[in-house]
Amino acid sequence: MTTQNQNLRELSNTVEIVGTLKSKDLQVKLSKAGNTYMSGSLVILSKFDGKLQEQKVKVFIMESSKLFKGIETVKNEYKTIDQDGAQAADRIRVTGELTLNEYYNAQGSLVSFNEIKGVFFNRLDASNDQPDKAIASIETVVEGFEPILKDQLPTGEYAVKGFTVAWGNTVVELRKAVIGESLAESFMNLYQPGSTGRLTFKLNNYVVTEKKEEQQAAPTHGFGSTETIETVVNDYVNNLEIIGGDMPFFGTKEYTPEEIQTAKQVYALKLQELQQPAPEVPQTNTGFGQGAATSQTDVANNMPFNMANKDQMPDF
Repeated sequence: MTTQNQNLRELSNTVEIVGTLKSKDLQVKLSKAGNTYMSGSLVILSKFDGKLQEQKVKVFIMESSKLFKGIETVKNEYKTIDQDGAQAADRIRVTGELTLNEYYNAQGSLVSFNEIKGVFFNRLDASNDQPDKAIASIETVVEGFEPILKDQLPTGEYAVKGFTVAWGNTVVELRKAVIGESLAESFMNLYQPGSTGRLTFKLNNYVVTEKKEEQQAAPTHGFGSTETIETVVNDYVNNLEIIGGDMPFFGTKEYTPEEIQTAKQVYALKLQELQQPAPEVPQTNTGFGQGAATSQTDVANNMPFNMANKDQMPDF
């Protein structure tokens, strides 16, 4: 069976975000076939582990879906910190899945990062004491791991390479997956390269602010004492931190070496297709001259969240 018609088994992939709605950017649009859909994003602030986490949730829902009324309510009724203030903003719970957004930029370099796709949206009332969270539970094929170094010295953390498989033969590489020092040894003892199992990830996206003091000497041609200059340095943490997991699958649920190889071939084929140049767009007849080119801004504004150019947009 060829790679093109090989059906990969879908693996479980669930994300749950609980927090306060910071902002929303949702728009109703028309597809090329004239069908209505909602697209855009929400930004949710979650406080846990002593950190303020900021998660961006992408939205793409067709009007024909039974989920459309729910996202309409979010657009029309949900209150945000940016528009309504922190006291009035709604606490919400979003469930969805982790996706992979990839495209080649103008310089020919591959840009690749994970995104959260929201599916279900619920507003939490004042009596709900569910704690803030940003968690993913993903059945993952682990391909390997390597130590993370800082200043050429091991930190105790490990970078984990792996992927999951979504609906429609979509291979989702897990970018910036890491495991901390306290769990690394247990994890690597259980999950050998090629193992499949359900892992729990904490979705980290926060800023670490560090104040540094520097002694600045007085000018050699001047007078007086040295001064202490305080500078603020921001370090951004953005990763998928493995915080737990089940025993690796053994029997019928794990991906076989043949299935792993097929998944890698499917993913490689996708990257090849992304590199193909887009077909030329016929110029519009304006009545004189050569016509006007399609506005790149207009094209980008009408793309579903994970589509890099117009010819990837389906005729739905």
